[in-house]
Amino acid sequence: MRDQALRLLEEAAVAHLGLISKGRPYVTPMSFVVDGERVLFRTKPGKKLEAIKENPEVCIEASRFDEETGWWASVIVMGTARESHDADTEQLTVELLFEKYSKSLGSPLSRDGLQPLPGFPHVIEVKIEEVTGMSSGGGLRARTRPGRL
Repeated sequence: MRDQALRLLEEAAVAHLGLISKGRPYVTPMSFVVDGERVLFRTKPGKKLEAIKENPEVCIEASRFDEETGWWASVIVMGTARESHDADTEQLTVELLFEKYSKSLGSPLSRDGLQPLPGFPHVIEVKIEEVTGMSSGGGLRARTRPGRL
């Protein structure tokens, strides 16, 4: 199950990062990549970075939903976030993000010479400590779909 859950995470275009900011829950969407047993992303200075420094215990959620069948799957990762100050990790993060999102961004750039963009100077790595996954399974009916009333 862990491998399936990590595969769903790797394939997701957007994940949601759950944090505690000034004692209150805070969830924000993010672009990210998975590299082995860690999730990597970049961020600007602001609430997300401040919350990570305040409390590095985070939760990451990604999901997939098929509108035709109502089938869904979700993965939740629990881990510890920290800012990376390692040049190799920073470069790897930029390269992996480019590789993952270049098709959707339509970028004509090549991977050669990619540098961290000044607007997103902070690279965060989350060590994957726990992974759980769930799906709706087969034979889904309208009453079991997410968001039903």
